[in-house]
Amino acid sequence: MRLTRRTLLGATAGLIAASRPGHAQIAKARMGRAELSILTDGSITLPGSLLARDAPRDEVSSLLTAAGLPTDEVTNGLNVPVVAYGEDLVMFDSGAGRNFLPTTGRLPDSMESAGIDPAKVKHVLFTHAHPDHLWGALDDFDTPACPNAVYHLAQAEWDFWFDPGVFSRLPEDRHAFAAGAQRVLKALEPQLKRFRPGDEPVPGIAAIDTAGHTPGHVSFEVRVGGEPFVVVGDALTHPVLSFARPDWTAGFDQDGPTAAASRRRLLGKLVSDKLPLAAYHLPRGGLGRVEQSGAAYRFIPAA
Repeated sequence: MRLTRRTLLGATAGLIAASRPGHAQIAKARMGRAELSILTDGSITLPGSLLARDAPRDEVSSLLTAAGLPTDEVTNGLNVPVVAYGEDLVMFDSGAGRNFLPTTGRLPDSMESAGIDPAKVKHVLFTHAHPDHLWGALDDFDTPACPNAVYHLAQAEWDFWFDPGVFSRLPEDRHAFAAGAQRVLKALEPQLKRFRPGDEPVPGIAAIDTAGHTPGHVSFEVRVGGEPFVVVGDALTHPVLSFARPDWTAGFDQDGPTAAASRRRLLGKLVSDKLPLAAYHLPRGGLGRVEQSGAAYRFIPAA
């Protein structure tokens, strides 16, 4: 199915859109035999200087202004995809939880609003182990928030965060990222499996190598419902800059050149294969598709 405004809206029971990121929003789409729900864990606000590291500020401001977006800061929602097919529930990433920022930790309420029982989630697949994607995997008692799930993380991601030299490879203001990743992943380890790009950690869900944002960052091509789509994690984080200038390095990209190359490959795949996407930080629940114009691309929200 080619995801357009008309086809998505015609295939869904409805899209309950948030007026601002972090509002208790639930977006739903029918993808063949599977139902995709986008839940929220809240939002994060970042300074505009992190949008495109080392890019010319006047060019960044020009693109943002032309799109009617602020240049001094950006507020991103934390969109958590959940796929239901048959008796199986699969979640992608886990939000930041309540211990990250006052504006995060909304996922349990969002799941309750959606009628999703955490105890019935069978698999949780991580795109990477940054706090806003991982820390919500533990509840207030530091036990797995989805107690019966199998958790899945790329081997390269595990290796990076548990490398004895990880702290020396990160700026000081991100040392908490590493300490938090080690704490959460160790708690999940009895229920955690590791995979490599190209593997299907869950049958019908294939890991795509989109390294760069972190060394083991992956996206997922979800085929379980017969109408495939891609969960892109943080390979695409801004509705304008990630598409118009995929060569620019986002503020939290660990390896800028590798992240840019991964972004271009992913955008090319989304266009050539006509694949819808679900993005963790893009607006309106992050559901949409990609169009290409020359060397640039454009995000088309689903609604």
